[in-house]
Amino acid sequence: MMEKFRVGVFLFFLLILAVLTFSLSKSWRLYDDGYEVTVETPESKEKDNSPEPSDNLDLEDGNGKIYWKQYFIYPHGLVTESGGFGPDGILSHARNLYSINLKDGKVQKLFPHDVYIWDFFAGDFAKKTVSNTIDDPKEDVLGLEKKIIILAVTEDSNLDGVLNYKDHKLVYLFDPETSRLETVLPLGFHFRKVVYNSAKNHLTLILGKNPDKQVNKRRKLPEPEIKLHIFDFDTVTFKGVLSGSLE
Repeated sequence: MMEKFRVGVFLFFLLILAVLTFSLSKSWRLYDDGYEVTVETPESKEKDNSPEPSDNLDLEDGNGKIYWKQYFIYPHGLVTESGGFGPDGILSHARNLYSINLKDGKVQKLFPHDVYIWDFFAGDFAKKTVSNTIDDPKEDVLGLEKKIIILAVTEDSNLDGVLNYKDHKLVYLFDPETSRLETVLPLGFHFRKVVYNSAKNHLTLILGKNPDKQVNKRRKLPEPEIKLHIFDFDTVTFKGVLSGSLE
């Protein structure tokens, strides 16, 4: 009897170990290695943003969240880890985002195809951060009214066949009131860092200038040093000011 009990306990823990190993390996493959890039065709570009039956969304998984008491934002394929520029210090990776208006029931799929969302968060918050044990906590503030900031990879910038953290990230702003999703970066630049404590309804970023594509594909040259710029974007006028680089 005791021997059967020991065997049962051993099999139980073995099952738990197998489930954890599968879950971690799945998350690592999807969000570290990335996933295959979907090549857009003229037909797919004309496709609308309505949810697809094959998406297998599960609203009961607890990943969705209500913003501003009216908009339910649901991340498809959510995986979290520590870090990030949002208010809770957590990176929220996902394949896509859905917005559901709780007043009229309208459902909006933000990206027509799955992408690599590196992080997303509401753009209006204040958080305290501690850089060391000596200084007092400092307050970091962003003041974008009813905007969701989305840091996403939509193109395979390093041409390795997958979308992941190694590719250039773009910055999108989603306004749930108008259902507008728009990129804010100037052409030829990618996201590096958020700068806090800018003016109200201003998003200040550190951007990197995309390097020129290598002409000689047979001989891979070392990557040039990335030039950094400050970019201040007014979310009301939808205009930005790009600084020169520091030489």
